[in-house]
Amino acid sequence: EMFDEEGNGDVKTQELERLMSLMGINPTKRELSQMAKDVDKDGKGTFNCDSFLGLMALYHERTKNQDAELRAAFKVFDKEAKGYIDWNTLKYVLMNAGEPLNEEEAEQMMKEADKDGDGTIDYEGTKTTSDEVFVFFF
Repeated sequence: EMFDEEGNGDVKTQELERLMSLMGINPTKRELSQMAKDVDKDGKGTFNCDSFLGLMALYHERTKNQDAELRAAFKVFDKEAKGYIDWNTLKYVLMNAGEPLNEEEAEQMMKEADKDGDGTIDYEGTKTTSDEVFVFFF
């Protein structure tokens, strides 16, 4: 009702970002654009509750799959299965894999990821930051 301005069961797709934000979901502009296409099948610029629920189910499934992929990527770098990646390993990877960072950029990313300052990144303890680090590679 809060987003259904005309009381006809439809919500404008331009409200999708605000609606997602209220649910604690902050998609990128690209993801948001795709979500709008997913819910607005007829191209009228609106969507209904059923379309939105379908989108949420799809989003949840994608999130589950991404978590599994990120966990697998984390394990590649955590060769001894300690549950964390140390600074030297991460720095090497950041400076040599994917789109390489310079030393200053690598150190900044590590500071953001190492919430407790112990020189390691723990997958479970800093999952959100770990997502940001590992999405960088994939």
